[in-house]
Amino acid sequence: MENPSYIAVAQMGALRRQLDVTANNVANATSAGFQGERLVFETVLSDIAGAGGGKVAFAIDKGLWRDTRAGPVERTGNPFDIALVGPGYLAVQTDAGIRYTRAGSFRPDAQGRLALSNGAQLLGENGSPITVPPGETSVEIDRRGTITGKEGPIGKMRVVAFDNEQAMRRAGENLLTTTADPKPMDDKKTKVAQGMLEGSNVQSVLEISQMIELTRRYQSASRMIEQEHDRSRRTIEKLTRVS
Repeated sequence: MENPSYIAVAQMGALRRQLDVTANNVANATSAGFQGERLVFETVLSDIAGAGGGKVAFAIDKGLWRDTRAGPVERTGNPFDIALVGPGYLAVQTDAGIRYTRAGSFRPDAQGRLALSNGAQLLGENGSPITVPPGETSVEIDRRGTITGKEGPIGKMRVVAFDNEQAMRRAGENLLTTTADPKPMDDKKTKVAQGMLEGSNVQSVLEISQMIELTRRYQSASRMIEQEHDRSRRTIEKLTRVS
């Protein structure tokens, strides 16, 4: 395979991964608290036979960069909807362990625990799921995340921060995981808003435009490979006739 083909194949692989990430952003454009992602690339020099003793530069994906900017906050009026105004994450309990999210669409489950639609339960500062007493209809949540019912305090939700948010990894269903230890969120920087929901920070129009551009570049790289194959085939045919 000639150098142009090597480069085109590497480009197609990178573009395909970019398309996958962009498509996932578009699919979650309406998911509460979803944060869009981008691939991060770096240039690698590689020795390839036929390069005349030199090196060929390839762009490879190094990892994912997550856009941690807050999404738009909209009022829902539901007392169990929660939005974080400022940085930070809500801690939730799953079957796989503690996970973190900015999706705040909680509802009492069959046991009265505040949970997301995927079953992840909102954790309190004591590390246990927050449970709403049966028949509780008057729930108030203050800016610090303290939940109060008509009979008194119910609990205070656990809002946390991390020194390196980019070290967090997706765990499916709009949840994040990390091996880093969380630290309590400074309530002077972040407030909890009741009856509000943070939307996705993905801008659909930009993402779709990105998909169109990536598709065009992928098709262009594919044509380059076809042209190189045709050129090689014609060269071989000419050499065969000469010999």
